[in-house]
Amino acid sequence: MDYKQSIFPPQFVLESEKTEEWANKWVDAVVSYMAYIDSPYHNSRLNDIQNYNIYNGSLELQDFKYITEQYGMAYPARLVNYPIISPKIDLLVGEELRRPMDIKVSTTNKEAVLRKEDVKVNLIMKKLTEEIHQEFKDATGIALPAITEMEIPEDIDLYMRYNYREMVEETAQDGLEYLMQKYHYRDIFKEGFRDLLVTGKEFFKVYDHNGDPYVRRVDPRSVVYEINSNSDYLDDASWVGEERYLSYSEILDEFRDELTREDLEELSAMYQIGGYDDLSAYNSQFDWIDYQEGQEVKIRVVSVEWKSIKTLKFKVSENKFNPEKPFMKAVADDYKPRRREQLVTRYVDDIWEATKIGGKILVRARRRPNQVRSVDDAGSTQLSYVGCVRNNTTGRAVSMVDLLKNIQMLYNIVMYQIELAMARSGGKAVVYDVSQLPTNLGMDMQTVLYHLKTDGIIPINSKEEGNQLASFNQFQQIDFTLSNSVQQLINLKMMLEQTAGQISGVLPQREGAVGQYEYVGNVQRSVVQSATITESWFYSHSQVKKRVFEKVCNLMKVSWANGKKSSYILADGAYKFLSIMPDVSLQDYGIFIGDSGKDDAMRQQLQGIAQAALQGGQATLLDIIKVIKADTFTEAEHILERAMEEIKKEQAGQAQQQQAIMEAQQAASQAEFERQVQLEQIKNQAKVEVARIQSETDLKIADMKDDLARETTDVAHNVKNKQIFLTKRMETDEKKNLSKAQKESEETSVSPQRKERVQNIIKKS
Repeated sequence: MDYKQSIFPPQFVLESEKTEEWANKWVDAVVSYMAYIDSPYHNSRLNDIQNYNIYNGSLELQDFKYITEQYGMAYPARLVNYPIISPKIDLLVGEELRRPMDIKVSTTNKEAVLRKEDVKVNLIMKKLTEEIHQEFKDATGIALPAITEMEIPEDIDLYMRYNYREMVEETAQDGLEYLMQKYHYRDIFKEGFRDLLVTGKEFFKVYDHNGDPYVRRVDPRSVVYEINSNSDYLDDASWVGEERYLSYSEILDEFRDELTREDLEELSAMYQIGGYDDLSAYNSQFDWIDYQEGQEVKIRVVSVEWKSIKTLKFKVSENKFNPEKPFMKAVADDYKPRRREQLVTRYVDDIWEATKIGGKILVRARRRPNQVRSVDDAGSTQLSYVGCVRNNTTGRAVSMVDLLKNIQMLYNIVMYQIELAMARSGGKAVVYDVSQLPTNLGMDMQTVLYHLKTDGIIPINSKEEGNQLASFNQFQQIDFTLSNSVQQLINLKMMLEQTAGQISGVLPQREGAVGQYEYVGNVQRSVVQSATITESWFYSHSQVKKRVFEKVCNLMKVSWANGKKSSYILADGAYKFLSIMPDVSLQDYGIFIGDSGKDDAMRQQLQGIAQAALQGGQATLLDIIKVIKADTFTEAEHILERAMEEIKKEQAGQAQQQQAIMEAQQAASQAEFERQVQLEQIKNQAKVEVARIQSETDLKIADMKDDLARETTDVAHNVKNKQIFLTKRMETDEKKNLSKAQKESEETSVSPQRKERVQNIIKKS
């Protein structure tokens, strides 16, 4: 009988049978499964442990005894690890850290899709209307009023696919960025990618933690699961078990609210038992307590999640007001329908969980809270575990370490043989007959070797007793220098390095090892080939990230059902405020992740284009800096696009301004010309007018002169006549006065005043 069939309880049972006892059986089944030596989990776990030891440079020396020992004697050399795997893995991990994380949140439920279709149709209609307005204006010269103030994009399909964002999508995007910053997702995914390269598996757990969606990296060496061979993802597993060894404080931090007083006492007893002889008896075959001398006691904690089916029954009754929508109400399993009622049964996914601490304390044996369900398909849900099992169709994950570890072992053996050859090397040795020692001269072997070293001679005494000169056949020389086998070992070492690069896809050119006479084009082709081979690893990791982000975004619907307000710091140091409204729970979310490898290469090319744009005056230095700092190709493209548009607008504005200046100058010139013409006309008119006036004046003056002459003549004639009249009158008066004066003078003497008056009268006359 298959061991799995004998120990695992049924997943699909009645609701009444879903008890704490049923949950406890599930945990015990997973614990037993982990303990089976021949189980796939056990073999996979041992392989994963070995892979991580190889990556970390740890060697199992007993695996090399057939090389390092002979007949129970060790060779004079050390077996050490010369890593050729870890640099390649670290290089890929470093490249993953440099890759942009181009993530876009999109709503995927039917209602959201219909809303976007409506927006698309409206944009198309507005664009058609604008085109009709433009044709009308071209034909009549009359501009109709604009239908909208927004700028309608040229390619509406591309705009809706990449640029259009609903408010709820923007909100979810902000929420995801907030979580990435707060919980350091990059560091978590870095460790996950290393797990994928070392073990071929990458696991995470997404759950609610202190009111926030939380992501925890799960050690693949501690996870057991049941996945269909048609899937490579842990999301599709029917059950998942995880074991951890936690300290006392870690257990309290995680399970404080679930532990009773009796549980705490039992937990304290477990930590006290760790240092006693009965530890082995307590652990039995399941190793519930981990204790090593001088270290803190660790308690084994096993958590299990599994899928079940929840049966829901509804009574359906007639709706008189709307017969097409009858009334439905959930009822108990044993409900008996009444007249005109029908019973309808619905089946939905139901996730259960349970955790056992130290083999005795059972906590969280319950239906898992905060289960995320689709808006369009409320019956489906998934486990909180997310991950990838690479090449699961073979029944066993295959990692990069699995591909290279045999080469790593051979590489260490070759390096060991080279060190052994160096240890055996002793230069050239002399075969010396000790009977030739000149003992009569007081020389021993040490003194002879001294003279050999300093003077270059070997003194002997052929006449000394026991020495036979005839038997002396010169001294012999033996060569103990390095043999040609060392060069062969070095060639083998280089061949192994080359093979490791070809298998992994991480070629020497990608690691920066470029030959002195290697052409640049060959180096570039090698790097491109290398990136093509390793891209599948990045793709698997990208798909895992996509699934994690989708689970995080959809968990927001539960964790932030009542809204969320906070703030976080962006990469440039600026603050950004987060405000999540409750309507975030009304959507389903999908994640689009750009092709980071392709985007990174295109982004680098775009930087070169940006440099050319800077030199051509199509972008500014600030724009180039923004392009270089951009995380994704799309972002860099938009930055450069906006920059070129701004430059075009600025150039167009400058051209318009220049045109306006030229037109103004032309207008001014024309106005000045017209003014000069008018001025000349005015001058000419003034001259004519002056001439006319002068002529008229001359005529008037002549007339006036004539009139004046006539008047003068008349006056003179009148004056003359008057003078004649006055003269005659004066003469008459004078005569009268003279006679009178004479008469008066005669009568009286004339006063001087009177004489003067008389003279004046005469003058006037």
